[in-house]
Amino acid sequence: MSESKTMEVLEWTGTRRMEVKSLPVPEARAGEVLVQVDSVGICGSELEAYLGVSPARQPPLVLGHELCGTVVDSQSCERDWKNGTPVAVYPILPCFDCDFCKSENVQLCRTRKLMSMHTPGAYAGYIAVDERMAFEIPPSLLGPAGSLVEPLATAVQSVKKGCLTPTGEAQVKTLVVVGAGPIGLLTVAYAAMKGVERIVAIDLVDSRLEIARRLGATDVVSSRGLSVEDVSNAVAEILGDHAESVIECVGLAVTRQMATACIAPLGKLVLVGLHTPVTELDFNHLIRSQVDCFASYASRFDDFEDAIEALASGMLADLDWIALYPLSEGDRAYSELVDRPQDLCKVVLRPHVG
Repeated sequence: MSESKTMEVLEWTGTRRMEVKSLPVPEARAGEVLVQVDSVGICGSELEAYLGVSPARQPPLVLGHELCGTVVDSQSCERDWKNGTPVAVYPILPCFDCDFCKSENVQLCRTRKLMSMHTPGAYAGYIAVDERMAFEIPPSLLGPAGSLVEPLATAVQSVKKGCLTPTGEAQVKTLVVVGAGPIGLLTVAYAAMKGVERIVAIDLVDSRLEIARRLGATDVVSSRGLSVEDVSNAVAEILGDHAESVIECVGLAVTRQMATACIAPLGKLVLVGLHTPVTELDFNHLIRSQVDCFASYASRFDDFEDAIEALASGMLADLDWIALYPLSEGDRAYSELVDRPQDLCKVVLRPHVG
């Protein structure tokens, strides 16, 4: 692609400030593919940056790491990439050589670089990425569904830890998902697809709980105005006991405490939400109940591939809960996500849609 060509970029420039700029289209270097970005989601971690509460990100920075698009150029790659190949992009670049990478836990690579944190993200017309980070997807997933591969992969890993056997069958009948934001909703959908029979979603926002029902939750609990004990009692009343598995997808002290209170003896507790660094929990309860506690961060390559397969199978026939904005209106999209959580749940930006 010609070096003289330019593209539209949405750059985070400070607290609650996003600016549209024109920058040169990047060149694919050796081993890279140039991807024309089709759709890119707004992640909760990037909302924290926008609000100025993310110590890991500093402006100015191009955000965006949940993306799909098409290959339009490649340079000295191992694979013979055809222009027009649809791909979703794994947003963590590992070294491929450390002990974590060699054990297939590339998300924990000791020198990993995260797109939209250590390197510029995908709020842009084009992005050049290492070819090993580009995963081919069916053409049917181009669009908003393709931008869900990365967040769904995060949900996939958590469901595997909390609900499934090593061969992928459901080994629990009851699951509580704390938080019905995008990760929580995708966790509900994947657990339902994998055969978990009773799934209770918990959230403050009633509209998000309705989406959870549409995606597979059998029951919901609105936590607005309720204490941790109230939520725990509501779950026990719904299920006849506490849950065999609980997946926490928010990361606040109170939601972690809810998750701890909702778990049954010998249950599995999976912590996904990244927000409050330090939380006071009732560890005596966890110990006396012999709860298996897991942390789940991002996803492995196999989770990413499983997410593609799940979406390709039609797991998410309902995409009406996703709001679409052109990249040029990204500042408005961020502002409305923050100010209208009851109206917007997931926002996807489209760089090449006017």
